[in-house]
Amino acid sequence: MDTRFKFLTLPKATGSVANIFIHGYSAGHDLDDRRLLAGSIPEELRQSVNVLAFWPSSHFMQMDNRSRGLLVAAVRLHPLAGAAALAGDRAWHFAQIRSRAEGMGRVLLEQLAQYLALHHPQVTQVNFIGHSLGGRVLVSMLRHLTPDSAPGLAIGDVLLMAAAVRVEAQEAEQLRASISGRLINAWSSEDPVLLLNLGERSLGRMAVEHFDNVRMVGYRHHHYWKRLREVLVASGFSGFAGQQADPQTLLVVNDDPVLQDTYLHAVLQRSPGPWLDEAIKHLCSSRWTRISDEETDRVYAFAREFQRVGGHFLLNAARRRGVPYTRVLGMLARQYGLGQALHHCATVVEVEALLLRTFFRQAFIEGHPLALASPASVRSMPWAVYAGYVDQLAERLTLARSFRTAAAPTVEASATTSLVVSPPRSTLKSLLGAIRRVPVQRLFNDVSLALKPGYSALIPAVAIVFYARVALDDETLM
Repeated sequence: MDTRFKFLTLPKATGSVANIFIHGYSAGHDLDDRRLLAGSIPEELRQSVNVLAFWPSSHFMQMDNRSRGLLVAAVRLHPLAGAAALAGDRAWHFAQIRSRAEGMGRVLLEQLAQYLALHHPQVTQVNFIGHSLGGRVLVSMLRHLTPDSAPGLAIGDVLLMAAAVRVEAQEAEQLRASISGRLINAWSSEDPVLLLNLGERSLGRMAVEHFDNVRMVGYRHHHYWKRLREVLVASGFSGFAGQQADPQTLLVVNDDPVLQDTYLHAVLQRSPGPWLDEAIKHLCSSRWTRISDEETDRVYAFAREFQRVGGHFLLNAARRRGVPYTRVLGMLARQYGLGQALHHCATVVEVEALLLRTFFRQAFIEGHPLALASPASVRSMPWAVYAGYVDQLAERLTLARSFRTAAAPTVEASATTSLVVSPPRSTLKSLLGAIRRVPVQRLFNDVSLALKPGYSALIPAVAIVFYARVALDDETLM
């Protein structure tokens, strides 16, 4: 089991106080969800250091081979047997993650102290906010708290929202005495999800003595993150005491999914024209794209078509739009078997860097400079050199290229950094020799990518967007 937290500090972090946010089960499992959690943190907290602590909480729909095999076997017997097998397997899965939450709590403070010492050494106090099983993580942390757990760090307020953990009054008194701030229980008896926490009476559904109990009337399990500011105000969390939960003003929000996709549209909108031209060139190599020469807003056209190529084309056609850039990155990561590695990627640029290294490592088994590239090394690379590398990658992603020789093309750099690629031989003898030298997994991956609509166009387009992002070096777009 992976017991490492992935920490993400929100932009504009200042001050000596850090607020640490812990998600629950089926949350923080992909880049889309992590960005939603980050976007829930209200502006009033932006004057502090705000850190999201992602842990491997899995997802209700995530199944391993054992679970899938059990479900298939049960469905063959009878549909009701399949339903029973699914319910039992998911209950077992939740129990596994519930146990994992306790283990993560034991290591949270140590890992957090190391992260803060490296990135925010000025921090002297930490406040915690945990939701659902994230509350269980925090209770486990407090249960194992010792004077040497985090020297130099004072624990202020600890807010538990819909906590999926049982805490008796006597223990609550001990936990409260171990921190310098308040121990807050935001609860709602109208939360049916916590009834699934079998074998325990969840703290998140009741008031318990020695907590500062705050009843959130009408709250269901999914309300806490969406209405986080309201919870912070109601509980008087550090910095929110005395504030009022004013009715939210209606904001005029552009609901165009293309313009909302800032990690794609905003990046290329601020990039030089040749970079956009290169991205369009690669994307238009897919027969599924439609960008006409008459379109004046080429950034909008590129982002629109990129979203449409991503995802399932039948669903995209039905809803008349594609999927966001972050979801496309997740799709590509799953194609390359990077599901486990995604846990250690909390930002868009980290996922892009992981994908870029994987693209070039698998396409160039003989080695390539970008197979080990970091954002810093890409940022320092001349555009002409990088664009030439992406052209090489795009050529290797085609179906015809999958059956050509595995020998590396000869690359010659002239004084103006232009690239000349010598074409490989294509005789029958070299073809058979290449197939013997190329690993089966590499060959299978190349062919599957080439056969899937749009994949061979999306991959080099992502590489161009990644270059534009690291060149901009704007933390709000990372």
